Amino acid sequence: MNSLTISASPHIAKPNNSTRRIMLDVLLALMPVTVAAVVYFGYHVVINAVVCMAGCFGAELLYDLIATKKWSREGVRASSVWDCSCLVSGLLLALNLPSKIKLPAWDWNFYVKNAAHEIDNIAFSFDTLILCLFASIFIMMIVKKLFGGIGKNFVNPAAMGRIFLFAIAPLAAVQTIGLVANATTGATWLTGSKKTSAANLLFNMFIGNKGSAAVGETCIIAIIIGYLYLSIRKVIDFRLPLIVVGSAAVFALLFDGLINMHLSGPRLVNNMLAHVCSGGLIFGAVFMVTDYATSPNTFWGQVIYCIGVSLVTMLIRVFADYPEGMSFAIVIMNITVPLIDRFVVPRPFGYYKEKKVRIKAADGSRVPSEPKAGGAA
Repeated sequence: MNSLTISASPHIAKPNNSTRRIMLDVLLALMPVTVAAVVYFGYHVVINAVVCMAGCFGAELLYDLIATKKWSREGVRASSVWDCSCLVSGLLLALNLPSKIKLPAWDWNFYVKNAAHEIDNIAFSFDTLILCLFASIFIMMIVKKLFGGIGKNFVNPAAMGRIFLFAIAPLAAVQTIGLVANATTGATWLTGSKKTSAANLLFNMFIGNKGSAAVGETCIIAIIIGYLYLSIRKVIDFRLPLIVVGSAAVFALLFDGLINMHLSGPRLVNNMLAHVCSGGLIFGAVFMVTDYATSPNTFWGQVIYCIGVSLVTMLIRVFADYPEGMSFAIVIMNITVPLIDRFVVPRPFGYYKEKKVRIKAADGSRVPSEPKAGGAA
């Protein structure tokens, strides 16, 4: 009996395939994106990442200690922070934000206005650090831990953190120039005149020289490296990001290219490719749509989920007064996951469909059908 073990379904596991191992793989996959963001936008990205990751770690640890009432070394060891999921959420949050966020509505007369202004110009953005800390506490304590912790949160923490911050700091106030010419996390192709885009726009988007709304969304090459790593490690299903990008391309052709802008020929294709390469669509498809906890349980459910993310994203971009849309689409589709899982259920192991046998009476009339032996094997 000592040789028998009981494991969770599906009773198949790879060695060392733990939550901690998976989260470390995701952190490694995010390294090329982080390095590219630092190259283009400077040390502010590092500061934001450290603050977000430390804020998520501290907020989750504090919640666990309050919940268990074990203010001891054992309580710290028993905390869920050691699975490293909080670090992944923190880094994703930092990469989902601009390098600096300005809050002109804040009245610094209540504080040391001049000193804060000098610190902001010399070393770091005081506004950004405060907002990063607020968002980290929000996504850990409210979005994740309040619903039971990892695997029980119903929306993606990083996407919800971005929406939370953009509700506080409108997109118009989020503008900062990077270290490389034209690299900016403010005005992007989605917020400008799409018809007057430069000839090398797609190349700039691909290498990261043309910024998006957040630092982690700029370099497509770095995102692809992370995608290949996660796919080879089998951390994600390599098909899901491709479904998101492919369906988004179709909806971009239909909604923006044909219906909205009445384009044709090369301009129609260029518009579609620019939609795919901007606004964090590929970043979200690789690192956020594939989140285990907030995506459906079945493959076909995940297909519906991915197509829904692309559809909502393009509807928001084209017909709503908001240029990005990916974060809102992910959260909206996260909410529909229980409904998808209810109607798209996996086929039970060993089950085959019952076959009906039709027979005829001696006079040629049909006899009511009776099921053939079937059901669960």
